Amino acid sequence: MKTIYECSQSTGVKWITVIFFLVMILAILVSIYEVSKGGNNIEAIIVTAILLVVSFSCFLVFPMYIIAEDEGIGIRTLLRTKRISYEDIDRIERVDELFGTTKTIRLLGMGGVLGYIGLFRTKGVGTFRSYVTDDKRAFVIYRTKGMPIAISVNEPDEFMPYYMKGGTK
Repeated sequence: MKTIYECSQSTGVKWITVIFFLVMILAILVSIYEVSKGGNNIEAIIVTAILLVVSFSCFLVFPMYIIAEDEGIGIRTLLRTKRISYEDIDRIERVDELFGTTKTIRLLGMGGVLGYIGLFRTKGVGTFRSYVTDDKRAFVIYRTKGMPIAISVNEPDEFMPYYMKGGTK
């Protein structure tokens, strides 16, 4: 059986995302204005290209939904689906506010634009890969091989029983 769990953003993530894209649009408009004024075209084109690549890459890696199937769990992004088989899962734990009150360090990735996506480190979990859009609805998937993966779903109370039914050892 295949169940799909939505990954909607928390209010804080939505605000950070809106502010980020407004700043990006403003920076691109300023670059276009500088080019029309007769400024240095090469610099403005490079800055605009970098801003567009950064903005577009955010959409490629943010999690749209989590797929729970009989074989395992999948994290769907626009770029790909990251699959974790039940044999590879040691345990899944529910965590409250993984990024709110704990001292979580971002090693590589986005810290709030469309979610907390990338590599992070915190005292309790260690280094982990994150696909979290709402840190109050987050889970950490501890794997037998490889680093843990943090995810979030809209219905956390439905997700955990599904895993326990299909993925217990």
